[in-house]
Amino acid sequence: MVLRYVVRVCGLASLWLLGSVHLCTAQSFSIDPQPVWTVDGTTRDGVPVFGRVAGATRLGDGAIVVADGSANALRFFDALGRVTRTVGRRGEGPGEFRQLGWVRQCALDSLFAFDIFPRRISVFSASGRFVRQFLAPGMPDQVACSRHGTLAILGGRGAQPPEGVTLWRRKRPLSIADTRGILTRELGDVLASEIARAPNGGWLPRLGGPRASIAVARDRVVVCPTDSNAVAVYSLTGVRRRSIPLRVPPRAPSRRDLERLADAEVALAPAGELRDTVRQRLLRLPAPARLPVCSNILTDPDDNLWVVLSVLGDSVTTLRVFGPDDRVLGDVSIPAPLDIHEIGSDYLLASGESADGEPWVRMYRVRRTPAR
Repeated sequence: MVLRYVVRVCGLASLWLLGSVHLCTAQSFSIDPQPVWTVDGTTRDGVPVFGRVAGATRLGDGAIVVADGSANALRFFDALGRVTRTVGRRGEGPGEFRQLGWVRQCALDSLFAFDIFPRRISVFSASGRFVRQFLAPGMPDQVACSRHGTLAILGGRGAQPPEGVTLWRRKRPLSIADTRGILTRELGDVLASEIARAPNGGWLPRLGGPRASIAVARDRVVVCPTDSNAVAVYSLTGVRRRSIPLRVPPRAPSRRDLERLADAEVALAPAGELRDTVRQRLLRLPAPARLPVCSNILTDPDDNLWVVLSVLGDSVTTLRVFGPDDRVLGDVSIPAPLDIHEIGSDYLLASGESADGEPWVRMYRVRRTPAR
């Protein structure tokens, strides 16, 4: 039986869900609570398959590619969860990675893999053949893309904290580039993150503070969180078109929230005393009064916008779906803590960990039905 975790209402019922938000949909969404495809990081015989999941995408032939951040490799899986090929390794050469950050399709059935520390993007064919590579312009903090061949670049230059301040809301330039890394448009500065002065005089990211997530659709770039309880929408020509209000009730960060955020912050650092020390310093920083209104944003092939409202580690992952016209299409929940990597026309790809730290990747079935 398919459990429906979707809200599709009009009139008074919408007031109960979103306050004054008008919620009257053109289509209804639901997600099966049980995954239709799962692969674990270790086989039943104890053979390692992958470590830290840095990303995942599904190709046109149904193959699923997982970015293994531990081995700096791309793992190709078939419908039965078997590894059919492995591409890449740790290194500096073509098709190699120093710190694999994600894998996505920035063009149809072409794999783009982002290497974090050199800010380099490697391009592979759907079969895993290395094609080319280029440096992401401006040494960005984040790179997002659409399958229409547009890259959004966040980061690079930006103002430095002035003397005497202990908390700084960093703004960074948001730009558009093509699939060869050539900047085509600057969209302006956006709120990128929040940093706090540490007791030793350095700067550290503030746990629970805003950290921008960006996504690209056919004709727009979206950013969340912003300075307000909203998603900012930019056209690809550089115009800030509007803000989409979320009206999410404020949530104060719990100690558990902060600890999970600290774990994520130091995840790339080698285990040991230094990593533990940095984690403790992060936890000693003053926490914000409330968490950001969203933790991630994604777009699907129909240019719908999916805003993740839940917080890292929540037992239920909640998303709000907006259509291409920015109207609310509903709220969808999955009864599991998920890191969502991709949303297709009829599927959602996500990763997570079991209670004992075993990584896994799952695919859930997304169902769409016309509104009655």
